[in-house]
Amino acid sequence: MAGQAHYTSAPPSDTARHGGFRFTAVSPTARPALDVLRPLTGYTPPPGADRHRHLPVAFAYDRPDDDMAVLTRTRFTGQDYTGRWGNHFCHALYVTPDELAGLRPVELWDAAHWASTPAPDDGHDLPDLTQLVPGSAVGPDRVGRLLAGAGDPGIRLLERLLTVVLQALADEGRGATLISGDPERVVDWIAAVSYALPTGLAARLTFTTYTARPEDDHRHLSGTLPETAERAQGPVFHLDELARDGCPEPSPTARFLAGALGSERLDVVDAVAELWDAGPADGAEAGVRRLRTGCALLAPDGEAGALGGESSGLVGLVHALAEVRPEAAGLAPERLRDAAARHLAEETAPLGDVRAALAALPEAYRPAVLAGLLAALEASAELRTGALDAQACASLASLADEAPEMLADTPGTALHVLRRAPGEPRPAALRILRLYRQGLWEETETYEALRDLVRAEEPEPVRAPRLLWRRGPARERE
Repeated sequence: MAGQAHYTSAPPSDTARHGGFRFTAVSPTARPALDVLRPLTGYTPPPGADRHRHLPVAFAYDRPDDDMAVLTRTRFTGQDYTGRWGNHFCHALYVTPDELAGLRPVELWDAAHWASTPAPDDGHDLPDLTQLVPGSAVGPDRVGRLLAGAGDPGIRLLERLLTVVLQALADEGRGATLISGDPERVVDWIAAVSYALPTGLAARLTFTTYTARPEDDHRHLSGTLPETAERAQGPVFHLDELARDGCPEPSPTARFLAGALGSERLDVVDAVAELWDAGPADGAEAGVRRLRTGCALLAPDGEAGALGGESSGLVGLVHALAEVRPEAAGLAPERLRDAAARHLAEETAPLGDVRAALAALPEAYRPAVLAGLLAALEASAELRTGALDAQACASLASLADEAPEMLADTPGTALHVLRRAPGEPRPAALRILRLYRQGLWEETETYEALRDLVRAEEPEPVRAPRLLWRRGPARERE
């Protein structure tokens, strides 16, 4: 059940001894949360606002903690019961995240449950809402029309906007300020960001369509009017001009998501969401990390960047895959293989214990990740030299016994590994001959590998000592 409450300046009543701003009607579920709701019910008109100007509606979404969410719709109403100018009416909803399941909060912008005026029965309980039903004004079609009309500048703006939002969600930076004289334009871009994200992550995205004090706003997206734009701190987006100030360069994840949404590749957006949903329910920071990994897995040409995040190499890849759970999302092994190859191709540090890293993965993931690793190594002799230390070579050399077919398509890597795996040459030679007998290697490759093993074991020639004492008499003659 969703709790609801009305807040405005009202005269004294049977249940309120004093007039002024107060909750005039509350539902049972919302009553215990009034201290949480009260700070979210305010409204400040823009400077210089007069009685003839229609002021914007402030539609806001907040997450006071992980277990609750608050939606408010606040409108300026002019005079209060005393004739004083400056009254407003706020309708607040108090919900749990479960009650938002499957919804993006911005979809409730024009929901039918919002009241435009306080309930006439001041002091009586409002009913709890059994269901949150979105309105009809916000949906994927609205975002499609927005990006189609904005063209390439709109896609570029969305890239940077998503970059800022993802950083703010991950607690890596300040949220964005959206500037427009039309509050509907602010709703447009909040919707664009929301539909680029998986539903569960969009439920973490806090916003308001209007504030007169953007410098104090704590939300990820804050809308304001042009006359208060100079107060904004951090990244600023001028929506009427499709311009941005103080914004970072687009991240690979933001480019991937904005490109998919702008080209109406909704199947790609859905695939990202499915991969994200397959992971565990966790906080916003971990959710952003999982989103970045999911985009990197699905990007066809590596445009979504590295998979490992702060942890590099095979260990970082393993940690990332553990978060997205591609098996649960039905990700094709080929996607996983190619993504692993792209990520590991950029590796510079030694891979270390490959067997231990792969063992940390669910069994269904291991062949695909190993195939990607071998493909990256096969494509670069420099990578083989830099990433394959003795421990990694020993780990991979064991494949010749356990799964020789894995080395069939990567003879260069297999030769490198078997030549450099620590230990006596006999086991390595037997492995090489076994690959030859199974038809995985040609005669030339086998010969070169065995020749290099023999050369590696040949002792260095003994050099005659330098007989420095022979120079003694010459010194005496001097």
